[in-house]
Amino acid sequence: MKQKKLQTKSKYDEFDMDNDGVVTDKEIAQHQEMMNQQLIEEKSDTQKRMAWVAMISMCVFALIPLLPFIPADRLSTLASLSDMLFLSQASIVGLYFGAQAYMAKR
Repeated sequence: MKQKKLQTKSKYDEFDMDNDGVVTDKEIAQHQEMMNQQLIEEKSDTQKRMAWVAMISMCVFALIPLLPFIPADRLSTLASLSDMLFLSQASIVGLYFGAQAYMAKR
């Protein structure tokens, strides 16, 4: 069986791990595994960022009523929104930390 050679500057050139000009099935599998690991890492980073944004938004929303220039009628509106905001943001943070604890045990 004749092996296939790559064109110069081919888009599959990055698959050639040993730079011999031939892309083997093993090299393709290694590249796919590296891509899967990279996607898992990016997903984890995104989830971490979401949890941090949720925590920061809860802290900021808790400090809003302390600001002197917010009128009292606005505070009653904010109070009605705060229950749902804190519940949703806390669930995001809780799910993130729960998933991290579960994955650490697995």
